[in-house]
Amino acid sequence: MKSFPRAILMLALCGPLASCDILRENKLLITTHVQSEEIVHPTEIMKLPIGGTQMTFRKIPEFSQRSISGFESFQAEDGQGYGVLLQLDTKGRNALDLVSRMNRGMVLLTMVNAMPVDMVEIDKPITDGRFTIWRGLSKETIDKMGKFYPQLKYMKSSSRWMDMLPSTETEKKQSVKVAKDAEKAEAKAKLDKERGILPPAPKTKDIPLEGYKLPGT
Repeated sequence: MKSFPRAILMLALCGPLASCDILRENKLLITTHVQSEEIVHPTEIMKLPIGGTQMTFRKIPEFSQRSISGFESFQAEDGQGYGVLLQLDTKGRNALDLVSRMNRGMVLLTMVNAMPVDMVEIDKPITDGRFTIWRGLSKETIDKMGKFYPQLKYMKSSSRWMDMLPSTETEKKQSVKVAKDAEKAEAKAKLDKERGILPPAPKTKDIPLEGYKLPGT
């Protein structure tokens, strides 16, 4: 997807999606909206002044923070805060796949707490459920995301028998817990290594016996 220059986005304190009262209740509201040129009822669209031009987007998002399974943050290349790579769950992946197939050449606008932060032009179908917000996120937002979603490198399958993304609320909470535990274990191992502390030797029962031969056999 082609990303637009940050300068074309004109931000507002409270956008058309939510009042300031709602923003106080929703600590982290992430929504992505597709550009619309269809003649629809005014209540179904929102018009935003972007880059000196009024653009129209569907008010109902294609997906929101409820569809996020995991993320990975990075410094925006243009210096405008942070960006994130999102991994969407099954519902979000299907929604992104459909909107990217049906609206090639149109724009996807991402808003955080009802404020525009980034836009991308749809140039091909996105089938893997991975969506990038290239810029516009604050360190505070990234920290909040870390409380609700695991980092991609720590994500585990929600199934013991097959590779599945966490999709239900319970699965996502468990995924965050597992990721936090893995992150703490990694940090501890790094600190122990710096201090010269060797990892504990495996117990006898943990040593694999497959292929092991007794001396003289």
